[in-house]
Amino acid sequence: MDRRDLLPGGPPPELTAQRGDVVVFACGDPAHAEHDSVAIAAGKGLPAGTLEQIDLKLVGPMRPEYLRDLAPGTFVIIVDSVEGATGEVVEIPLSDLSGREEPLTAHSTPDPPLDEVVAMAQLLRDEPLRGRLVGLAVESIDLRADPDAPAVETLRAAVISAIDSLHRAEAGAERSDS
Repeated sequence: MDRRDLLPGGPPPELTAQRGDVVVFACGDPAHAEHDSVAIAAGKGLPAGTLEQIDLKLVGPMRPEYLRDLAPGTFVIIVDSVEGATGEVVEIPLSDLSGREEPLTAHSTPDPPLDEVVAMAQLLRDEPLRGRLVGLAVESIDLRADPDAPAVETLRAAVISAIDSLHRAEAGAERSDS
């Protein structure tokens, strides 16, 4: 991937085509784009079969306009590293990000924080956001090195599981509608 993919202005046009009703935003820090974030590395390593089911966007920090501009009915998965006990997978519905006792700190989206980004996008949309955050907790980030392979694999597996879970739930809903 060309390092220009992580410019603060967002993903280049070739990463914005809608290929499905599931959009995965893998967040990284464009100021340190010489090294992939754990989320970018996990997204880039998703299997071809998974990539065919989603629209993957490699971005820097999350911005409200990315979420505001999604087509109605789109399901969103935001992937990032978060503060917490190293190695813990954190999954939170986007609707539950605001109003938490302890605010969640996503490393790639410090200002405004991720919960505020999601709240702003909700206000700008005509319909609620459907989706979740899938994060990998880390105590600190070494910006001089690529993330370690076990961390990337753990986050990649969690993203695949979230996508598979969503598709199973939608298939079940379609069967019950018929």
